[in-house]
Amino acid sequence: SFLVDSCEYLEEHIHTEGLFRKSGSLVRLKALKSKLDQGENCLSAALPCDVAGLLKQFFRELPEPILPPHLQEGLFKAQQLGNEKKTATVLLSCLMADRTIEALRYFFNFLRTVSLRSNENRMDSSNLAVIFAPNLLHSNENEKMSASTEKK
Repeated sequence: SFLVDSCEYLEEHIHTEGLFRKSGSLVRLKALKSKLDQGENCLSAALPCDVAGLLKQFFRELPEPILPPHLQEGLFKAQQLGNEKKTATVLLSCLMADRTIEALRYFFNFLRTVSLRSNENRMDSSNLAVIFAPNLLHSNENEKMSASTEKK
């Protein structure tokens, strides 16, 4: 799948400074997306910033956010709990499709790997949250949260 292929490619380039912060070329992004849509295996020839940009776009363009709006508030509240945090998170995840849970688990493990190399790539967990929250969390009306809102 695109998620796995792009994460594997980006893991090979995990040392790239500003991995998700530096924007790729819009022209290259469109060309890369077009090739991938046609079934071409072209990630290995792409620049890391372009693949990173396409990964953000992938989450942003999902018909429904990967974290469903009706569960977002519950997940936020679960993160504030003390000892019950894990239990609440597990209960909320029971309401998600298995495929979604597996995709999130894979992606969050990838982000953890990226953050562990933050001394090289400057992408610590805070930077990754600011970048990906607007792409993973948005409302039913398809409104995107701004990075400035997330940083508060």
